[in-house]
Amino acid sequence: MTNIELLAPAGNEESFKAAVNAGADAVYMGLGKHNARVMAKNFTLSSYIDCINYAHIRGVKVYLTLNTLVFDDEIEEALKLLAKLYEVGVDAVLVQDLGLASLIHTLFPNLDLHASTQMSVYSLEQVEYLKKLGFKRVVLGRELSVDEIKYITDNTDVEIEIFSHGALCVSLSGQCLMSLAIGTRSANRGACAQPCRMRYSLYKENGEKIVPKTYIMSKKDIFTLDMLDKLIDTNVASLKIEGRNKTPEYVALVVSTYRKYIDKYLKEKKLKVEESDIKDLTQMFNRNGKSHGYFDGVQYKDSITTLSPKNTGLYLGEVIEKKGKFVKVKLQEDIDLHDGIEIYSKNNVTSTIVTCIMDEKKKIVNGNVASGNIVYLGDIKDTKIESKDKIYKTSRYKLNLEMQNNILNKNLRQRNLVLNVDIKEDSPVTLSTIINNQMYTYNTNIVPQKAQTKDLTLESIKDAFSKTQDKGIKFEKVVGYVQKGLFLRVSELNEIRRNFVEKVEEKLLTHNDIKEIEENISKKLEEKVKTTSMPQTSKNVLSVYTFNPQKDYGQNYKKQYSKTLERIDFQAKDYMRYEKEIFHKYSKYNLGITIPNFTLGKLDLYIKNNIERLLKMGVKTIVLGSFRYYEQIKELKNKYDFTLVADYSFNISNTYAALFIKSLGFDIISPAFDANEPQIDKISKVLPVERIDDYITIMTSRYCALGSFVANRKPGENCSCPCLKDNYYLEDKFAQKYNIVCSNEDCIMRIVKEHRLTNRVEKMNSYVRNNVL
Repeated sequence: MTNIELLAPAGNEESFKAAVNAGADAVYMGLGKHNARVMAKNFTLSSYIDCINYAHIRGVKVYLTLNTLVFDDEIEEALKLLAKLYEVGVDAVLVQDLGLASLIHTLFPNLDLHASTQMSVYSLEQVEYLKKLGFKRVVLGRELSVDEIKYITDNTDVEIEIFSHGALCVSLSGQCLMSLAIGTRSANRGACAQPCRMRYSLYKENGEKIVPKTYIMSKKDIFTLDMLDKLIDTNVASLKIEGRNKTPEYVALVVSTYRKYIDKYLKEKKLKVEESDIKDLTQMFNRNGKSHGYFDGVQYKDSITTLSPKNTGLYLGEVIEKKGKFVKVKLQEDIDLHDGIEIYSKNNVTSTIVTCIMDEKKKIVNGNVASGNIVYLGDIKDTKIESKDKIYKTSRYKLNLEMQNNILNKNLRQRNLVLNVDIKEDSPVTLSTIINNQMYTYNTNIVPQKAQTKDLTLESIKDAFSKTQDKGIKFEKVVGYVQKGLFLRVSELNEIRRNFVEKVEEKLLTHNDIKEIEENISKKLEEKVKTTSMPQTSKNVLSVYTFNPQKDYGQNYKKQYSKTLERIDFQAKDYMRYEKEIFHKYSKYNLGITIPNFTLGKLDLYIKNNIERLLKMGVKTIVLGSFRYYEQIKELKNKYDFTLVADYSFNISNTYAALFIKSLGFDIISPAFDANEPQIDKISKVLPVERIDDYITIMTSRYCALGSFVANRKPGENCSCPCLKDNYYLEDKFAQKYNIVCSNEDCIMRIVKEHRLTNRVEKMNSYVRNNVL
């Protein structure tokens, strides 16, 4: 690896400039709609175009985030916005929605298509299949280890992008329905309310409280500065920094620091990180400590921010006593005026800015005080603070000021060019330079005069062309021919420079003709979705989360719903453990197997090695949760008669996604949880839809709360498997319960919540799948 892209976030124009100035190779950013950070300020169309031009002049790429689910009435707007940005050369587009992705690939064949991490990609099979669909790059899920990433990069030529710093979701990206399930804000629509950052209590099924209210699902942020060598050596194409909701100062510091060490490692082939840089990054933002995420494997309890889900900065010390509006503390870190602090009491957090500092003798200092000293900090108005309360320094004023003065308020990024001049007597001055590997020549209308005193030289031209500090280009070298005895006035040199710089910057910008594309958008979207009266292949469906050999699911279903069960689906993990019992007891039903959205280890091998055998034995339905096994199942479709269901983890939310899934050979769609009644009705005209009732998986995670807080499992240790001995649930502050369903075959945790369909009227091509625990 001789080069690697550093990809930076921008939630507004100031952060964008910070990312470019700090050394980003590319910036990812969204418009006001259709992106996974709609809560960020984001960009207007006009400001976005300005940013693309600013970046391209300086040799930086811009990636548009269209990485949310879209509905039918939004697709045209999304495509037309993309067309406007494609016109000025946006370099790539990140997409989650399958329908939107298929349309973009058709309408914009020359635009790089990147699969967002929201597509929940974690396996080589998924990467290779997305390549067939036209994706040039895949952003892997944040749950993979270095070895797992290396296996993928070693076996594909698709560009691989990974997150290297910033917030980490506890759920597999794109598979978290929790925010929408308990409120109205959808993570898949870019409006996550972050319920994982709330406190929960952990209970056994019998009501015994195991863990009192704590941040049991709030993950620490990813911090990989000290393992950049390992990440770069995986041969990924891009290291991505999370943070479109963060401050410009955060972007400036993180990007500049990672730029420093990426360049050092690529040059020196060794990594030695200065402790001061680690401390600065930790000070700027961290959630109760640093974490490598999943790069070193699953870290269990050590990866959770039990203290706070917010930025905790650096530990400053504990309260010795509170005197009036001051707290006395022995400093574990330096402190200065205007630094931010938070004091953690039993049931309260006090946030404030330090406005006064006194030494141990209560003499006002109001300046930097080093670690180890005892000081009084004010002005602290909260009366609930007691001795031994913990104090954290959440911001360092001078660090933010340094970022503002050294990066944010300057034009640091310029494209270096070589200026070639040709100046001869009685001929207009001619300039040239190489732009994007092509020579550009500019003929002026200015003819040099004969020198009266001092001759024009290459050095004097270099001086005149050095005055581009406020521009995006810089002439690092001046070469060519200057005939002796000639002269140009200063005003003429300045005019030549201004005009040439303007022409060069214009040449560095992209101008794509989009007239035909815009016409094709309208034509494509005018195509009517064919509606047919398709027979319902099955109406009374039961899906079992965890198989219990003692239960009779057929009889239970008839008692509960007063209907005869026609199809029953069991999880792949339960076929793995109870295959004989399932076929013996339930072979009279249309048997189905549910292959979940995320599988690892023994379960993954079982599915790959046994799916054909299970079809031979009588399985008639496969409910598929991802593209991981699609190619294998597609081949089996040619040999066996079975129904293929696209599960709701595919997040199908519009008719174009439904048409795409239909073209792949799926027979039934379980629509995205985000889809509303009118949208589901539209999808049902493409393929029959299967709606979920009773329970729904709202979170899928490689992190296991039971392994962490019940088994107290450590990395590398075997788990005592509490999930096999008892059932557990989480409870939030509103007394809402969330069942925990674990698979010890691959240690995946799923959070399952009761869900009742508000409209159980069975429309044409629509029926209900009842999920039971």
